Amino acid sequence: MLDTFIQEKELMWIPYNQFKNVKYLNKGGFGTIYSAIWLQKDKDVEVALKCPNNLNENLEEFLNECDSHEKCLVIGY
Repeated sequence: MLDTFIQEKELMWIPYNQFKNVKYLNKGGFGTIYSAIWLQKDKDVEVALKCPNNLNENLEEFLNECDSHEKCLVIGY
């Protein structure tokens, strides 16, 4: 299920060293949330990072939440 989601959404792995100013924000329903600056070639981008807890129990709900966030980003862009 997770592999399919990653392929469908064309997600990519971003190494931790490409982030700066990582700051704790809050603990959410699925894990801990941080803000950070993603260092890119053209410009730096402010992002939210989510470190999930125990995906074995909540994987489907977590993926649904990720899907919802993606839709918000597209609409808000």
